[in-house]
Amino acid sequence: MALPWGDARTQFQLVRAHVEAEIGRGVSKHRIFEALLAEGKISMSRASFYNCAAKALNPMPKSSSGGAIVPPPQAEQERASPTKGPLLTSQPEGNGRFQMADEIPNYD
Repeated sequence: MALPWGDARTQFQLVRAHVEAEIGRGVSKHRIFEALLAEGKISMSRASFYNCAAKALNPMPKSSSGGAIVPPPQAEQERASPTKGPLLTSQPEGNGRFQMADEIPNYD
């Protein structure tokens, strides 16, 4: 029998601590569902129980930017490109990324 909207989630929140403890002990979700159903603590379908358990035990990170994916902040050293750092002694000073072949000494 279908429950009114939101009742399955409410029922799960009442037994959530018990479910987390049992899963931590290694008990399967199927056995937990059957035990809670037999005790009368829940009256939801198995699919609803599994969905609630999955959402509760594997929460999605909340995004503060309205759903846009933002890369995590990096340290200043990681962000700096290798060309911005000090040049090696064997590295010629250049203005851009590439150097014309006729400007490279001993290029034949």
